Amino acid sequence: MTRSSLLSLVVSTALGVVIVADDNGDWTGFGTWGLPACALVYLVVGLARGFAKRPRVLAVQAAGVPAFTGLALAALSLAPEVGRYVVAAGWLAHAAWDLVHYRARLVVPRWYALACVVVDTFVGVSLVW
Repeated sequence: MTRSSLLSLVVSTALGVVIVADDNGDWTGFGTWGLPACALVYLVVGLARGFAKRPRVLAVQAAGVPAFTGLALAALSLAPEVGRYVVAAGWLAHAAWDLVHYRARLVVPRWYALACVVVDTFVGVSLVW
C-alpha cells in the first residue's frame, strides 16, 4: 500500500467516525457542502485524467449518476423507516462502486477511491445500525 493510500485510509476512517458519531445527525455541516465538494473533485480529477476520452468508461460513469440518483429519489418516496435502509443500500453500493474504481485504477487516483470506500461504508453501515 502506498503512503498516499495509507494516509487516505487514516483520514477517511477519521472522517467516517466523525460523521457516524455526530449526535445532531447533520454531519456537522459536512453533508451540506462536503459531499457535493467530493463529487466535484471526482469530476475534475477524472476529467483531468482523461476518462472522458474513453467512451466505455464515460458511459459507465454516466450510467452511475442516474442509477444512484434514482435510488435516492426512491428512498424519499418511502416511509422513513424503510427509506433509511434503501439509502443505506445506496451508500454500500456506492462503496462497491468505489472499490471497483480503486482496483481498476481508472477515473480517480487510488487514494481517492479508497477514501470513498471507507466513508461510504461507514455511512451505509451506520444507517443500518
